[in-house]
This record gives sequence, C-alpha cells and structure tokens, in this order.
Amino acid sequence: MSRTVILFTLLAVIAARMAMGPCGFNGVALGQTTTSTAVVQDTFDDNKQGALWTVFGRSDLAKVSETNKRLEFITSSDANETFVGYISNKWWIDPSEDFRMKLDMYFSVSASTSGWVALGLTPNSSGPGDRYVMAGIGRSRSFENYWWELKNKSYPDMDFVWRTRKAVTFYISYDSWNDILYIGDTGYGEENAWRILPDFAATCWGSVPYYVFLGITTDNLAVSSGAVYVDNFVIEKGKIGSSYQGDTGDSSDDSPVIVDVDATLAIVPSTIYRKSTGTKVTMVVSLPAGITLADWDSADVPVLTPGNLAATAQAAFCWVDGTVKVLVSFSRSELLEAVTADGETELHFAGTLKDERTYAGSCTVTIE
Repeated sequence: MSRTVILFTLLAVIAARMAMGPCGFNGVALGQTTTSTAVVQDTFDDNKQGALWTVFGRSDLAKVSETNKRLEFITSSDANETFVGYISNKWWIDPSEDFRMKLDMYFSVSASTSGWVALGLTPNSSGPGDRYVMAGIGRSRSFENYWWELKNKSYPDMDFVWRTRKAVTFYISYDSWNDILYIGDTGYGEENAWRILPDFAATCWGSVPYYVFLGITTDNLAVSSGAVYVDNFVIEKGKIGSSYQGDTGDSSDDSPVIVDVDATLAIVPSTIYRKSTGTKVTMVVSLPAGITLADWDSADVPVLTPGNLAATAQAAFCWVDGTVKVLVSFSRSELLEAVTADGETELHFAGTLKDERTYAGSCTVTIE
C-alpha cells in the first residue's frame, strides 16, 4: 500500500486534527537555522555539491541540485514512488552521544497528487532504502500536511497534521542516555516535540552509524524549480564519525574527513551468525591501481567501525592484475558487541599508508 493511500484513508482524522503546525501556532519560520557554533553546517550558498554530500536515488524523473543558494528538488509527474536527495558522504552521527539537527523547508505545490520533502536518518549509507526515520512537509492529494515516518524493514509507522505554512523549520534531537528521539517544529527536546520515539536505538538500529539525508519522495507529483527546497542544514550538537578519521574517538575536530584513497571491501561470507563458533572476521581490502605493495605500511593498525576495533592481524600481497590486496582480521566477538541489532549493518574500514595517506572503504554485512 502506498504512502498516499495510507494517508488518504485517514481524512476524518486529518479534519479532526487541523493545526498551524505539529506544535501549534509557534512553528519556527524559514531562515532561522544558521549558527556560528555548528558541528556540521551547509547553507548551500556556493550552488555546488561539495564533499559533504552524495546523491542517493538517482532518477531521470527527479533531480536534486544546489541552485539559488539552496537545495532544490525538481520532479516529473511520471515520478511514481520516487525517493531522491542528498545523504552524508562518508560521515555519520554517532548515537552514543546526544545530537541536535535542524533544517529549513519550503513546499509550495498545487496539485491533486502527493509528495513530501524531509530531513531524516538512516543506517544505510547508500540511501534510506527500507530503514529510516524522517519528518517533513508536503501534501497527500489535496491535503497539505506535516508528516513523519519510521520504517525498519516492516510496515511503516507514520503520523501527520494539517499544514497551512509553506515555510517551516524541522528539528530532530536525541537523548542518548534515555534512548529517546524527538521530532518537532519549534525546537529541540521533549518540551518542543511533536513526536517522541522512546527506546529508539534499542528497537530500531542499535548503535550503528546514523547517516543524515535531505530528500524528496513523490507519488506522481510534478515539482518545478523553486517550488520545493531545503536550506540552512545544521547539526548543532553531536559526535560526528567518519571511517576516514584515523583517530575515530578522541579527535577534537569532528568535521567530516574525506578519504585520500578509496578502497573496496569484501567479507565472505557476508552473513555473520551470532551463534557461530568462529573467533574472527576477515575482510579483503582491494587498493586501487597505482598503489603498490611498497606503499602499504605493515606497522599501521587499521580500524573497523562500529566499535573502533583495532585489527588483530593483516597481510598484503599483489594480485594477478597487479593491484594490492590486504587481508585484515578483526575480533568477531568485539564486532558483535558493538553491533547489538540484527540485520544489515554498514562496516567502515580505515588504514594509513607509509606516506600518511588514508585508505578506507565500507561494505554491508548481515548479522543474524
């Protein structure tokens, strides 16, 4: 069942819950989210995609681009169940600590079809896919609304209220001690929350990296330039992780770090069973052409996240095509302690070459 059908079947509920915003008449207007003390911030004023983001859900029927000093979305009326946008590029929010983030949103489309623009989190680095929590504004056919949704490989949980504003700011914050996620349109925390999700990490994804995305989802909704956009993305509080930071836990600089050398990872088999008697997880790291065996530093100890796990053994050799392969082992028990939730998990690897360049990559495994 599509999101449009789900919402349209609840029209009586919509009419009964009409409001200026999820938290009443105090919703914050667009343009108030920039700050000089941000952990991560993007105003999109440079009108070009920087290293902070990568595009997910590419489609000929939908486009996301930095235009007019904001992040704009354009879609065709043929874009059915399309989901595209920006997602954090090789960096994430660490749920072991509190975080706060917010985003300005603008949505002004008159149509009888449906679509929403959203700020969200996902454990999937390649895109939200089937696991996410997100909140935003849009319309379900003729009904304009605020909307939030949680999906974790199951039927989605969602809620919405009537919307009269075209421009709003959404806030997402997390209390790591009590494991509670808050969503609202007036500020952070319980006092400003429209939706409160208790036991969030425990019931959803565990302590794995949470990637940030800014996206649009449409059900045959045609969006022209300037009709739907987001602006002034800010993470005001939080611990930012990156598989390319080397020192992943104690660095005073939490700015995302971009890799020097992209590596390819493979773990075979790609399913790790909790009841298995094995003691280690071994991965094959493929370095790109141009990196020689002499470049590899055998004294360096690579790190695997989640868990900031130090390698227990490693060895390198030249493959038949001349490229360098590195076999790296990590403690299986330590990895399973770091990843408490079963299902697909993104693993991130980082090491350092002799010339101090970082080589790193990621891969997805399934834990059962």
